[in-house]
Amino acid sequence: MSVQVTVAVIAAVVALLSAAFSAKTARSTAVLQVRLQGELEERRERSGKAARLEQVVSRYRDPLLSAAFDLQSRIYNLIAVGYWKKIRSGDEEERGYAVKSTMFVLAQYFAWAEALRRGVQFLDLGELQRNQHLGERLEAIRNALATNRFGPEFRIYRHHQRAIGEVMLEAVRDAEAEGSRWQCVGYATFCSKLDRDESFRPWFERLDRDLHELAAGPGEARARLAALQNALIDLLDFLDEPAIRFPRRLRSKIDDGAS
Repeated sequence: MSVQVTVAVIAAVVALLSAAFSAKTARSTAVLQVRLQGELEERRERSGKAARLEQVVSRYRDPLLSAAFDLQSRIYNLIAVGYWKKIRSGDEEERGYAVKSTMFVLAQYFAWAEALRRGVQFLDLGELQRNQHLGERLEAIRNALATNRFGPEFRIYRHHQRAIGEVMLEAVRDAEAEGSRWQCVGYATFCSKLDRDESFRPWFERLDRDLHELAAGPGEARARLAALQNALIDLLDFLDEPAIRFPRRLRSKIDDGAS
């Protein structure tokens, strides 16, 4: 074989190898680009989910936080301070206020929890860690009221909790959000509906009975109410960290006897 032919063959082989290597490199680059693009889109999606969650939660965080604080504070006063005695020994106005205001702070919490649930129910939040942690604390509160681990006093089933939240909510226009948002009715409206609205009152009849029975003392109701108050404190610690809205000295937990 002449030198010219040998050189030509070598050149051809080198060209083929170079072409094969270039094709392989191009394929590898394309695969890498697709993977990087996919990872970028996934990060953008996670970021978008987190932003949507934060937008909804921020809309209802403060009213839910205030409602949780009001409810745990009332339970603490009922059990640890002896406010339950007002239901027994107060004058008619005091007894009525003790019962109705306690029903209101519980119903108010249900309302804002339901408003938050409605706000996030259609968001594909995936495995967002903060969403999981918030959900765990809300579930602990629902469970404290619904579980059969305690006696029947103050037991409120999960769907009943939601129903109370629903009847406490009203939709209002929100110019900033270009739509509507949920708002909880106030105490005056609550009392009026409780006295006059035949479709509203039945949701509170059992709670009203349990509160009037509390006039004899916390008794068997104490365990459930203590567990509920403890779970509400955990929610406060999660939503208000580091204790900006409500100081820690106002977050004392009732001994629930679990230890």
